[in-house]
Amino acid sequence: MIKKTLYRMISVSIAFIVFGIIDNGLMIIAGSAIDHFFGSMLSISTMASAGFGNAISDFAGIIMGRYTENTIHRIFPHDNNGLSNVQIIISESVGILLGCLIGMSPLLIF
Repeated sequence: MIKKTLYRMISVSIAFIVFGIIDNGLMIIAGSAIDHFFGSMLSISTMASAGFGNAISDFAGIIMGRYTENTIHRIFPHDNNGLSNVQIIISESVGILLGCLIGMSPLLIF
């Protein structure tokens, strides 16, 4: 029973891990590119560049989010039956946290 619940929780979190990687990675890359190429030209701060990078990342996330989720769920089918709302929220939250932390990997390059 515990094994089945854990599998369901992991399969729910996979789409959020992938989304977090895409979202945070794109935000860091876009924010850095904006800061590097347009920061001094437009006299904007690094934080403003990060904000623009976040806007680009969120825009792309909305476009890619549903596609990513559907693809992941075809590869790793899951069913929320048997999971409580708390377990689903925990699965999604842990997934997005892990994905965002992994998505910070472009910082190792910059």
